[in-house]
Amino acid sequence: MKFEVGDRVVYGNHGVGRVAARTRQDVLGGSQEVVVLELDDELTVTLPIDRARSQLRPIASRADLKRVRDALQTDIELSTDNWLSRRDQTLKKLATGSSVALAEIVSEGAQRERMRLAQGAKPQLSPAEREVFGKARSLLSSEIALALDIEPGAAQDWIDQYLQRPD
Repeated sequence: MKFEVGDRVVYGNHGVGRVAARTRQDVLGGSQEVVVLELDDELTVTLPIDRARSQLRPIASRADLKRVRDALQTDIELSTDNWLSRRDQTLKKLATGSSVALAEIVSEGAQRERMRLAQGAKPQLSPAEREVFGKARSLLSSEIALALDIEPGAAQDWIDQYLQRPD
């Protein structure tokens, strides 16, 4: 990636942002090229160019969206471990910012809610689980909206379409 001003990028679990500037700054006594990133939540982050190259990625491509769709449509064998045991693995996936990893998190959350509903339990996940699955869904829908050039609500509908299972 070239990180030109105006480029839209994804920054791990912070989500979608826009390259606002590319400049030189004094860092630890030396001049270093940096990328200034404006995130959608109005946070501005300055990254040295080497860190930007390792931590920023382009918006999902059509091929990426196909993998996202496949992940949303796939049910996995769910771990029976409690949330605290699964949390670290889920947070690591979330931190990657990978669109496919986000889709896997979203799909797992939906699958767990369907399973609870089928067992006659209240479909709600624990507050901590809901927060993580909700963040993954929010990050994913923001990226899908940009990748498909659609409104955020339509991106949520796109996700729901692929989470649907026959009754």
